[in-house]
Amino acid sequence: MENLNSIERVKAALNFQGPDKVPIWKFSRGSDVYTLASLPSKSWQPGHYENEKGLFPHVPDYLINYKLWEWDKPEWAKDPKYKDWLNLPREEIDEFGTIWIIGGINTMGHPGRPSLTDYSKLEEYFKKYTPNMDEEDRYSYVIERSKERAKNKYRMYSLGLGPFYVASSMRGFNTFLVDHYKNKRELKQLLEIITNIFIEQEKMWVKHGANPHGFVLYDDLGEQKGPFFNPKIFEEFYEPVYKQLIDTAHDLGCDFHLHCCGKIDPIMPLLIDWGLDALELDSPRMTGYKELSQFRGKIMMWGCINIQSIYTQGTPEECEREVWHMVRNLGTRKGGFGAYFYPQTDHIQAPESNVNAFTKGLEKYSVYSNVPEHWWTFPIVNQWKNNEVPPLPP
Repeated sequence: MENLNSIERVKAALNFQGPDKVPIWKFSRGSDVYTLASLPSKSWQPGHYENEKGLFPHVPDYLINYKLWEWDKPEWAKDPKYKDWLNLPREEIDEFGTIWIIGGINTMGHPGRPSLTDYSKLEEYFKKYTPNMDEEDRYSYVIERSKERAKNKYRMYSLGLGPFYVASSMRGFNTFLVDHYKNKRELKQLLEIITNIFIEQEKMWVKHGANPHGFVLYDDLGEQKGPFFNPKIFEEFYEPVYKQLIDTAHDLGCDFHLHCCGKIDPIMPLLIDWGLDALELDSPRMTGYKELSQFRGKIMMWGCINIQSIYTQGTPEECEREVWHMVRNLGTRKGGFGAYFYPQTDHIQAPESNVNAFTKGLEKYSVYSNVPEHWWTFPIVNQWKNNEVPPLPP
């Protein structure tokens, strides 16, 4: 089999057309995928409204440190006690007006208090907190960067945290779940507004010259034991969301990838029906290999060695073997699996030896022509134990 370039390899894996080897998605050298995100609007300057006093901008630290985005500080933020604000525990606000809690360490934090507590103020809220996606400055720097570094890579442009995440942060998670039963009309209106903003972002990536191959959206739709909703509720509220986003990507000539944590197999048939091209799973074992294997050949699955168990708690030898079990259970002989390297290994405390073992496992098991034919038909484990990695086929 001839060697493919990165773009061809990812496309072949997505379409089950026989890639030479498993494509790799990482945020460093050796990746077939090059991922970039837009910058915040220069005109977005939080903290100046009375209701935003004490709220810092929710942006990645590196944007501040490298002056890729500069904050015009309000008077309260010029107090000397806030000089080193990036290292302080704090509340932050993003372009959607949602509030974040930051613990003073280098993570994205977590959603804080709700920002949209009254649906009667929906119109007023979005007059203030509707990001303008049609601003060339959002995209120009990262597009130029991709031209330099990603000429022969599969260019994946991030849409950020998705409509589910944004809406639940605005409303507060528990209230948001109740909205699906008590405030259906209002919630659907909220999701429609947010979805249209994301659709606009997809179009603007193309308008401003990014030439994307694909988009990725980050939306967690489940917990450890199942989705947040049964398939009927999920279809009612989220077909208008995800199908429109996926259709827009396809109309623009792009693939659509969805990062999703949680045990989501009950809603995967809907996502597949809506045209989703690929799922990215940080913890494939959370859904389960047995449950995911029924979708082999129907949708591409990017997977990391399970970050809740083996990647963080296993041995390097177990991590190497786990690579084969991902190739076998998430993909097919003709592709459909991609290796995803979780970027913040320091946050999950994955040992460097296990990260290196992931790479070694790919060197051993990711080239399709080197996989023994009988390995594809060797019986699969029926009952997977979360912290155990079965032996390789003989």
